[in-house]
Amino acid sequence: METIVIADTDVVIDFFSGITVFELHAGITGKKRLKQIVDLVSIMPVFPLEKRDAETAAQLYTDLRKSGNLIGNQDILIAGICINNNIPLFTRNIEHFSRISLLKLFSLK
Repeated sequence: METIVIADTDVVIDFFSGITVFELHAGITGKKRLKQIVDLVSIMPVFPLEKRDAETAAQLYTDLRKSGNLIGNQDILIAGICINNNIPLFTRNIEHFSRISLLKLFSLK
């Protein structure tokens, strides 16, 4: 049986040192790195941000802000996608994402 997880960029960056697509492309200007990103994204499923994901993310943002535990907007959007698709997030940043109780996390730790 195939297991699907969504990989946070910290995991993907480890791979490149050796998604969201936005985070992979943000600030990248080198042709070699851009080609690596395009090649990687072409062989893996990409989950689009749907309206329901944005609505879930907005509620997560509101809840996190109220509790004083706000995280980055990109990470909140990723969480919205993961929650609505019932897919765990593969990340090294467990402490960061554990602020979102509905989010299932997968880590090598």
